Amino acid sequence: MTDAPGLTIDQVDPQDEPALRRWYDVLAGAARSGRAAPLVVTWASISASLQHPGESRRRTAVAAVRGGEFVGAMLVELPLLEDLATATVEVDVPPQHRRQGIGRALWAWAVEHLDQQGRTVVQTEVHVPDGESVRTWPGARFAEALGFGSENVEEHLVLPLPAHPAPVPPAPGYRLVSWAGACPAEFVDAYAAMWSAMSGDVPTGGLTREAARWDAARVRATEARLARTYRSLATLALAADGEPAGYTLVYADLEQPEEALQDDTFVLPQHRGAGLGYRLKLANLAQLDGGPRRLHTWTATGNAPMQRVNARFGFRLVERTHEYQLILR
Repeated sequence: MTDAPGLTIDQVDPQDEPALRRWYDVLAGAARSGRAAPLVVTWASISASLQHPGESRRRTAVAAVRGGEFVGAMLVELPLLEDLATATVEVDVPPQHRRQGIGRALWAWAVEHLDQQGRTVVQTEVHVPDGESVRTWPGARFAEALGFGSENVEEHLVLPLPAHPAPVPPAPGYRLVSWAGACPAEFVDAYAAMWSAMSGDVPTGGLTREAARWDAARVRATEARLARTYRSLATLALAADGEPAGYTLVYADLEQPEEALQDDTFVLPQHRGAGLGYRLKLANLAQLDGGPRRLHTWTATGNAPMQRVNARFGFRLVERTHEYQLILR
């Protein structure tokens, strides 16, 4: 029951594909509303994660229904390997159904559910378009009304493709190795170590977040899961002694072929200052083969070195992603 008349809140059976599709259409439509260049989770990706959950996280789809119509959608995600007191919650209500108590009804369901699961830290992302602020954007105002505080801010940047960044000579003492799909076996242990290092180094502001521990098996499991919906492109930098120095990773979306996501770009501290960040991105960009029309990336506002690299490529700001957090108890 809720305080909104005629409204029911309940889980969506992920095996009931018509219901799950209705839930997804509400989630994605509301998430795109009012944004200039949204990159919203695809149907293929979200349905696969709900219908075939992996070992690293558990997701739950929740719908607000009134008169047989889906009027709100929520995604609750529980990490299972790290951050065992944390949950991520996304609440999406279409503009025509806002200010009717639907978002608060979904949130009330989430609070009760998370209490049962022993989760006390709740995090959510709010994407605020350039030109808006947390004082004017509905999602930010809703989060702050619930008691959330913005603990980290990343700039969502977009690079129109094809791009023609300035070429540079190789960095002395380093070589770059690129691949599409799964990491070559000879590099997978080094690649896993880089993912672990990146997890501990990425700026997170005031968020409660544990560094992930990666090994070859976890990398392989993640590659297999993502291969259902993305084509992954990676470039690894190796120092003269063969040890890894940095890497970058791009996901080309198979369901939305015009979109690509620049995910990690990381250089170990002892190898910074040699221009590897730019060279890694430059080499990986060459693997995109002219298919995607836009390359998205997120960079913390305080990460000045990566901001300079992004500016050299021509990325432009489209919105700021506020990572909000609330401690329930």
